[in-house]
Amino acid sequence: MIGMLIVLVAVPVGAITVLAKQHGRNDSGLVSNCLTLRSSQATVAAGGSGAILFSCGSNAALTVGKSDEFRPIFTLPTGYVGLKIVNHALGASDCNHGSTLVSGKPFDLNGPGNFDYCAAYANAPSIGLASFKVAWSK
Repeated sequence: MIGMLIVLVAVPVGAITVLAKQHGRNDSGLVSNCLTLRSSQATVAAGGSGAILFSCGSNAALTVGKSDEFRPIFTLPTGYVGLKIVNHALGASDCNHGSTLVSGKPFDLNGPGNFDYCAAYANAPSIGLASFKVAWSK
């Protein structure tokens, strides 16, 4: 008889800090709704892959008053493979839709609107997924 032992190791997920930096007048109403976002899951399996939704709990991570172009600035730590922005929907945890963000590349935020972030990860490190910051500027 062949036995198999499967061990799943849960590792912590770091938080994302969002900074909406404004230079001059903020006519577009870009607002980060909380300083530290909450993740849709507290742990991930070491070596696992998937996506994590980040929001301000029941509130959107980011609000924009009217459509405008902004630049997201971020560096993804080891284990993360991409970052998307998705429409905020209370109770949602779907990361299949949305637009991929590229650090430093201009991005059109359609407003008025409320948005959350989805971070894709692959081969999660055994020490967990680290936190990172996202800053927005004009």
